[in-house]
Amino acid sequence: MKLISFSQPNFQQGPKEFNAYYLPYSAGVLWSYVKSFPHINENYKLLNYIWKRDALDKSLDLIKDSDVACFSTYVWNKSYNYTLAKRMKDLKPECLIVFGGPEPPITDPEFFKTFPYIDIMVKSEGEKTFLKILESTSLEELRQVPGLLLNIDGETVDTGNPDRINNLEEVPSPYLTGLFDDLMAAHPEVEWNMTLETNRGCPYQCTFCDWGSLTYNKVKKFELDRVNDEIEWAGKNKCGFISITDANFGIFPDRDNLIADKIIEVQTNYGYPNTFSTAWAKNQKQEVVDIVKKLIHSPRGFNQGLTLSVQSLDLDVLENIKRKNLEISKIEEVFDICDKENIPIYTEIILGLPGETLATWKQNFWKLFNSGNHTGVTVFQAQMLENAEMNLLQKKLYKITDQMVYDYMSGSYNEDELKEGIKVITSTKDMSFDEMLEAQIFSWYINTFHINGLTTYISRFLKKFRNIEYSDFYEKLFEYVKQDSWIAEEIEEVGSYYRRWMTTGQIDHPIIGNIEIHGWNLIHRSVIRIHADNKYDHIFNMVEDFINKEYDLDEGNWDSCPDDILEQLMKFQRNYLINYHDIPNYPKVLTFDYDFLGYLQDDANIRDQVQYTFDFNEDKTMSFPRFLDNIYFYRRRNFGKAWITKI
Repeated sequence: MKLISFSQPNFQQGPKEFNAYYLPYSAGVLWSYVKSFPHINENYKLLNYIWKRDALDKSLDLIKDSDVACFSTYVWNKSYNYTLAKRMKDLKPECLIVFGGPEPPITDPEFFKTFPYIDIMVKSEGEKTFLKILESTSLEELRQVPGLLLNIDGETVDTGNPDRINNLEEVPSPYLTGLFDDLMAAHPEVEWNMTLETNRGCPYQCTFCDWGSLTYNKVKKFELDRVNDEIEWAGKNKCGFISITDANFGIFPDRDNLIADKIIEVQTNYGYPNTFSTAWAKNQKQEVVDIVKKLIHSPRGFNQGLTLSVQSLDLDVLENIKRKNLEISKIEEVFDICDKENIPIYTEIILGLPGETLATWKQNFWKLFNSGNHTGVTVFQAQMLENAEMNLLQKKLYKITDQMVYDYMSGSYNEDELKEGIKVITSTKDMSFDEMLEAQIFSWYINTFHINGLTTYISRFLKKFRNIEYSDFYEKLFEYVKQDSWIAEEIEEVGSYYRRWMTTGQIDHPIIGNIEIHGWNLIHRSVIRIHADNKYDHIFNMVEDFINKEYDLDEGNWDSCPDDILEQLMKFQRNYLINYHDIPNYPKVLTFDYDFLGYLQDDANIRDQVQYTFDFNEDKTMSFPRFLDNIYFYRRRNFGKAWITKI
């Protein structure tokens, strides 16, 4: 009987108090597949899973007796897996070392010169290939297995493209077959996160991503009863978080509606999962918005919002990265529906894509605001994934430079050794290093003031009431706030940390309160400081002074502009951004002489007297550190801003 081990370590996920970790799904699904064949089950036995980043000596002790050691390798565990595999090979040379996953550079003809301790690299989808590896009894048999890189005396032998599973029902569920039962029972202190595949494949070929190429583009579905049973399993086993790994959830509206219904049912029955995440369909329809609305208004509420990722709104950039977004009119429709339905909208854009200039980068924000997204624009730094086309083919063409950074994944900054890094783009032929830095500072500024709720409704009102363009408003506001010593210090320090990050790979930022600041949450630093340093009134007073001096609303210089409208607009804006110390007073019912929300959303008469309810739809007893943490971790659900409804 031969012994098999799997290494798929991950960092702790989310706020530290949860002690949350992912179950090693990729390893489990491989083992559940091969274990379903009697001749494998009779000849191989599972030794251990490596599911967290324990000390190497501890992990090595768990797998040291393996005859076959398998390493599921991602950007967040590659250094750990490479080092553990090398030590395993040194300890037991006869052990077969098998790697898989999207991270190893499978197009490198000198692969085994770099990784001499690896025996076999599985290039893509792994179940059928892994089975054939275990069935092979000689090197010649392995040469006939498609989808491998073989280490033959240090030379790389490529056996071609792998066979893909046509019927996903051939793959038993690692959850439903009980593969994780012993692991979970041995660690009751852990809140487990679940990976859920409802389908597999991506029809898109974005050059910054390796998803489409790894899954051969065509989308294949898991049987719906199996998906429902796995969701039921998650509820019964108190999984706090489900990561739905579909590339485009909602692409099959009827089916995905039923999956959403099942998630709601399970949470209602068991209290779990607490939340979930997914990558929503790129080309969204009303049906996708309806799914999100249903989740938000479920009995316990999945306040996740809708993600509509555009990456860029510049047509040349989109052509360069082989991506096609929704037409802008369709994007506006989605944003308008979400605004009126109180659905948090979350848009992702990527800084550093080929063809993006500093000017077009700023235009992305103005276009999104004009289209109706004011609450959720998240900036990612473009990454050079090992097997993505941007890294393999476009780097030289667009004169891309990059820097390995070590704190761009939540949790990855905790280790002095075996740091896990991601290469991020620091310049292109279209955006110099200094322009990239300026773009980062600009993104921080817009995130702080508009996205996080300091000036959102003020700028929206000025745009509609007197056609003050967002670009004009925020350019003037930036020049004004730079005169404030606190903001001036923020600008200088944020720029300094970004420059350090792009040149050394780490920010080395001091803790704010008890919140660690790293590459992944630096853009939220100032909002966290506003709360931690009690600068709430200071910032709003400064904004009000700016409006008075620049636009002179209370002087009545504009026709039909009431003298007290600024006072009430500021009252509306102040109550929109939650002040932690004011949480016990929510929900608030406030009366206004002007219908700001109706005017912006439905062209209502601005002079109508209305009442609004402002509410904080979260745990109103949460601690201050938890509140600050959630500014980042719950950003997809519009955390820290009030839900406003007209009575």
